[in-house]
Amino acid sequence: MGSKDRAPLAVYIAFQLTEVEGQLPLIATADPEAVHNARLALRRLRSVLSCYRGMIPGLPKPVRQEVRWLATSLGESRDAFVLAQRIRLSLETKDSWKAPEAVRQALEELESSSARLAAALGGGKRSKRTLRAARAALLEVPTAKEYKHPTADLAERLQARWEQLQHSLAEEAASGDPDVRNAALHQARKDVKCLRYSVEAIADTFSHHASGVIQPATGLQRLLGEQHDAVVAGAWIRELAKTPGIDAEDSQRLESMEVRRRLNAEEDFKVAMAEYPVPAPRRALIF
Repeated sequence: MGSKDRAPLAVYIAFQLTEVEGQLPLIATADPEAVHNARLALRRLRSVLSCYRGMIPGLPKPVRQEVRWLATSLGESRDAFVLAQRIRLSLETKDSWKAPEAVRQALEELESSSARLAAALGGGKRSKRTLRAARAALLEVPTAKEYKHPTADLAERLQARWEQLQHSLAEEAASGDPDVRNAALHQARKDVKCLRYSVEAIADTFSHHASGVIQPATGLQRLLGEQHDAVVAGAWIRELAKTPGIDAEDSQRLESMEVRRRLNAEEDFKVAMAEYPVPAPRRALIF
């Protein structure tokens, strides 16, 4: 079946699978950008499958578990690389450091673990089998009727995702416990990504109205991502401080940098929420 004959969701799903398949040879060379591209494509795919569950063909449980494994593994490789680059940039500030080589050695080990995992994923047969099985379950069907639904039904699914985001934000606002707040903001980050990608998948269905949801969601995603990265980096630095050879003053300074970044991201997020909130899909997309 040609892409012109398929409904938007089928085209979107096919594109994401093709993107991951095309990145595997580069992932086998431990190319961090290829890891990022494949991880993003799987995230988009899984968001659509979750949002429109029951409206489109689903993955059998064994295949779903394998897709989750691949997405999680790519995430581990990418997160390690991003964390190493983040801390390395902090080391390149004009501040004087007591024992920078010890930190750099830890970063090199982090980057090496990222590269090893990427190479195994890109060159392994398991990744290819997973993608073939997902393609067969989602796209190799006689017709694409399962992918065609009234715009009102699609908007209702998006509305449910938006309401989940509001729930996570309410949990964050109501809690005075930093750990609970961080967990709620992390969940909100996942919620807003799922909402954004699910709208993008059917953006043509809603014409220019879709951008009214996508644009503010993209901004919130970026700010929540920075907040989460600062939380993760801070936790990693605290563990690093226990390593022999790491200077206590260095680790404290690095952690202070991440605290400032986290607070700045949270303040920017509050401003964005007040000035550019994500509108309810039920109102923004249906006229």
